[in-house]
Amino acid sequence: MSRPGMAAPRGLLCLLWTLSLWMTSACDDGATRAVERSGSLLEGPFVAVSRELSPESWERLRLGLGVTPETRNAEGNGTFYLALRKKELGQRWFMSAFLKQDTPVDAFGNVVWSMGARVVSFQVQNGKLYAFDVDDTKVRSELFKPDEIIEAWPVITDDATFNRLPGSEDYILFDPAAGLDRLMGMDDLGSTYDAGFEVELAFARRFRKLDTGIAFEKLVTGHAQPYIAEAYVPPRVTATLALELKRYQEGAGFTTPPAPPLTHYFLSKPRLIPNSGLLTQEVPIKWNIRPGMKPIAWVISDTLVKVQQDPRYRGYDIIGAVKRGVEHWNEAFGFQALSVRVARQGESLGDLDLNSIFFDPDPSYTSARADFRANPNTGEILGANVYLPIAWLDVAVAGGEAEPVMPEAGVASRPRLELSWNGMTPERLCELDASEALAGAAAPVVAGLAETLPPLTPKERVERIFTDVVMHEIGHTLGLRHNFKGSLTFPSSSVMEYTYLPEQAYRGGGVGPYDVSAIRYLYGLSSHLPEEAFCTDDDRWLDVDCNQTDTTSNPLELFYGTAYREKLRATLETGAPPPADALLNSVLQYVRSGRSTQEKLRAWNIATEGLLAPIPPETLAAFPGYGDRADAQSRRILQRLYLDNARTRGLFMSADPQPNSLFTPVLLGQLRGNLLNVDGVRSRATRRTAIDILKKLQTYEAFTLLREARDVVEASLPGLSGQARMDAEDLVSRLVQATSPYFN
Repeated sequence: MSRPGMAAPRGLLCLLWTLSLWMTSACDDGATRAVERSGSLLEGPFVAVSRELSPESWERLRLGLGVTPETRNAEGNGTFYLALRKKELGQRWFMSAFLKQDTPVDAFGNVVWSMGARVVSFQVQNGKLYAFDVDDTKVRSELFKPDEIIEAWPVITDDATFNRLPGSEDYILFDPAAGLDRLMGMDDLGSTYDAGFEVELAFARRFRKLDTGIAFEKLVTGHAQPYIAEAYVPPRVTATLALELKRYQEGAGFTTPPAPPLTHYFLSKPRLIPNSGLLTQEVPIKWNIRPGMKPIAWVISDTLVKVQQDPRYRGYDIIGAVKRGVEHWNEAFGFQALSVRVARQGESLGDLDLNSIFFDPDPSYTSARADFRANPNTGEILGANVYLPIAWLDVAVAGGEAEPVMPEAGVASRPRLELSWNGMTPERLCELDASEALAGAAAPVVAGLAETLPPLTPKERVERIFTDVVMHEIGHTLGLRHNFKGSLTFPSSSVMEYTYLPEQAYRGGGVGPYDVSAIRYLYGLSSHLPEEAFCTDDDRWLDVDCNQTDTTSNPLELFYGTAYREKLRATLETGAPPPADALLNSVLQYVRSGRSTQEKLRAWNIATEGLLAPIPPETLAAFPGYGDRADAQSRRILQRLYLDNARTRGLFMSADPQPNSLFTPVLLGQLRGNLLNVDGVRSRATRRTAIDILKKLQTYEAFTLLREARDVVEASLPGLSGQARMDAEDLVSRLVQATSPYFN
């Protein structure tokens, strides 16, 4: 224990030591550099120690990364080593990473991503400082506690200037610009390529001291080895990472509820329960939000301030719309849990000690996105970010007009390659695509939905639409997953829905009742789970009403059916383009997987309205070309239900419609009518399709129809000649092949 009055003599000694170094600078240039180093007195767990590079090293950095001695000071502290206090060895720290930039742009797109957080501890061996993953999730038993190396930096022992600093013997000096830097390419499905990128150069900059740790940036450049022919892997890659090391701590009083039976919330990665025989546990991910806390601060990038001055947007309070998108969530908590402000000078994109809302003025990418990083041991969120592209602002402006003219979608669907770093991968919560919202808005507006609500001005509509996008992404960072059944009520019961664009403004006035229920349960403010209708991403392949950008309490008949009927009628009567694949699949998914036999039959009737054989002669006479168009659309529907590749079928792509007492007789009747060409408009291709489906059904009823058709067509041969006879003979041959034998 130090005694009162001891601090001043020590400070005097340090001052005298510093002065002595300065006085001897003519003899020892290294001493001058020591005086210039931060503080000269080593204090705290981490200390940045400036370093000098040779002209040859600067030239390599200039060629590889574009870094020069002139630019390095403008970008931060310049080059530096880090010193770690030895008594921190074995202690636990959070290591967080954020991918700020990556090039080439045609492969990556420069979209910012959090790469998550690890719990690490440090050990020294063989001239390296190792960072080990030491979270509790992989501990199988008292006997098996696996060690995983995340990073390894070279230890510097021959820096004479550092070694003369008082207390240097208590520190380990290492080079943060070196290390493993294992970069791996990942496709947009998260599959990691076997080949990685060999890092050639690395550069550390922007060291910052935080309240409970440090942060710095790292630039790396390298090349792919080898070049992969099956997928586009750029031969040269440059990336900028923001890294943060903060002392491990768990929030005071932090608790999580049990994972509910419905997946309302993002869950932590499975954690092994020690000594349980490999049983695992997952918990909902959340902040340590509680009444009386200091609000979590969100920071808006200053790019939005500049865009606000653009004449196209000057009439709208865009910054206010973003702020409301954050602060509306306080209504769910019942107290101020979140605050928001614009970035201050010096605050940078990707600083991990900030919760950032990035506004990107480049129209190339159209998806709003969210990410967070959490303590893997507890599920407590440590920080989060939201990415907002200007494309969503343009969609809001277009959707806010009385007669909206939708902008064309940007370059959103290009293949994407992502980088992982030392086993840390991008954390995806959501990709809310503005181009998909535009596509959904192409469906006709369903009349009467907004009649009970007060009209909105164009300014209100624009700001509310943009606010809704922000609320959606902030909701993800609070731990909520999508709720694609919010749209079954109007306005949507949840901002976690992908809302039908013409209705989005009506949801932008605040969070919905589902959102309030979900937040209050997750954060311990209520013991009741949400009772509002709910489904999420995993349910889209299981529940036909779990759809994006739809609306109404009966989407089949009032939304998809309305749009499909209008398109199909125009096709048959005027020759307009047929309903798009997405719209057709949206109707046919109810034929495949409707919740009742009645719903399956209703969907079939909607899909085939005006197509059923026989088509009345007066209809064929009234609209020239009607028969050919009806034949083509009938064949398209039958193929999509039973024969098309699974990838073309939409969400319920693997399932053929199952037999049932209502739908099956109607289907068989239409297959018979098409096969026998009862109205004279069915083509060879359609009749062959009917044969293929009847063969695939493998039922006695289908077998009977094929035999009947074989006999009828064969009996017609003597009265036919020319092309008609050849078509009939071909059909007989196919029918014989289908029935001899029939059952597989």
